[in-house]
Amino acid sequence: MPRVAYGPWDEQNQNYANAGNANLGRWPMGTVLILPDEREYKFVLNDGTVEIAGNLYQAVASVADHRNRPVDVARAIDAVLASATLTGTAAGVDIYAEGMVHTNDEVGEGYSYRIRRADTSGAAHAAAVASGVLTVNLQAGEQIQVALTTVSEVTFTRNRYHQVLITAAPPTALVAGVSPGVAALDRYYWAQVKGYAAVLANLTLLAGLPVQADIAVAGAVETVKRRVRTGGTVTVIMPTSGVMPLTDQDGSIVVGVLSARSVSTAADIDISGGIAINSPVLGMCVKANASTEFALIDLNIN
Repeated sequence: MPRVAYGPWDEQNQNYANAGNANLGRWPMGTVLILPDEREYKFVLNDGTVEIAGNLYQAVASVADHRNRPVDVARAIDAVLASATLTGTAAGVDIYAEGMVHTNDEVGEGYSYRIRRADTSGAAHAAAVASGVLTVNLQAGEQIQVALTTVSEVTFTRNRYHQVLITAAPPTALVAGVSPGVAALDRYYWAQVKGYAAVLANLTLLAGLPVQADIAVAGAVETVKRRVRTGGTVTVIMPTSGVMPLTDQDGSIVVGVLSARSVSTAADIDISGGIAINSPVLGMCVKANASTEFALIDLNIN
């Protein structure tokens, strides 16, 4: 289980080699570090690139060929292994260490299990070839709660802090934190998740307003925006004034907006897409700087 450590000033600027194999750190991934001023960090493993200070980092995106996979052999209640047949994409040794496997459909659905830590190479799981069977060892104390059959389907998910990379725009997985810029490739380090931090900014930020992961610039933040999606097929003619119903992404009407404009500018307006915040909210802007510079952000990444 992730632990909480209270560290001295400068501990957040340290980085660490692996402790014997590529997927074993000094502490479990996700361990929390809290500094005297209550800034908070998570223990993460870098991917194969050098970290960039002040950039947002995210988890590795889910692999489609490792989702919704059929269980290869039945597993009884209290079993400490879970396995399924992959398709198309191989799995390297221990890439799911400290991650999760959950039953997403059919017999035994609705249960999730933690995969053990790789205290030695292969302790979490051996490598699996494309279209081969991936068998993971569950964390000590975890057991299958409802027997699995070959009809059951499971999904494998990496630890959020395993081989983090700069956020895509918008992110394609959970945001892991902001890099202090100290880690070479394949090193463990502390990614900041709470408190004041310098973060790459795109466009205009305003002090006192929330920020989200940017949808155009990788690794950056932007002011929170609610966007009406376009590209649907339903169009309406806007009246000179009135109430325009907007729909959420599930099709439900969620709000009415008072509109007014001159008849001379009448046009077809597509409102079929609904409204959404399409990137995670990460904190509040404390000090705004110019676009492409680094703003001071009060992070609150959960």
